[in-house]
Amino acid sequence: MPDALATAVTNTDPGSNVTAYTQRLGKPWKMSEEGVKFLEGWEAYSATIYDTDGSKAGNVTVGYGHLVHLGKISGVASEKPFQKGISEAQAEALLRQDVGWAERTINDAIKVPLFQFEYDALVCFMYNLQHHGDGLLDFVNTGQYNKVGDKMRNCATSKGRPVKGLLRRRHREAEMFEAGVYDSSH
Repeated sequence: MPDALATAVTNTDPGSNVTAYTQRLGKPWKMSEEGVKFLEGWEAYSATIYDTDGSKAGNVTVGYGHLVHLGKISGVASEKPFQKGISEAQAEALLRQDVGWAERTINDAIKVPLFQFEYDALVCFMYNLQHHGDGLLDFVNTGQYNKVGDKMRNCATSKGRPVKGLLRRRHREAEMFEAGVYDSSH
């Protein structure tokens, strides 16, 4: 049986005691292995640095989407540790480090218990959108779990136009939040 979420005395009988239980988890949360693998499925692995990240400027990236620096490859000091490439294990370590801010954001902002899959979906979503997804957290905190998936699906545009790859990714993140399905297939 899960740990008690709360214990309270009812207002109808001062001698009564009610204990509430939930399968949802309390804080602090940490991204699961399944969540990391899901994210790796969307952030394609590259052993070497590249600057074709999809942005206009082209930012230097390596591993599973780890940002080395803004702008093109230029031989600056921040590129040196990656000049000979990195292993998948190193790339995963960088990814785990990179999602740390999203984990902290969710842990700080969410005031209600979550299932692990709900937490993982929120971390993946926030990691990809940065702080543009903060409004979604209000739905969670007010218990409107049924609106979270639709809100995720609505965040798949660039300059007001739907982006095919983002539509699929947002659908998969929403599916994870709603039903615990960890499917990163494209």
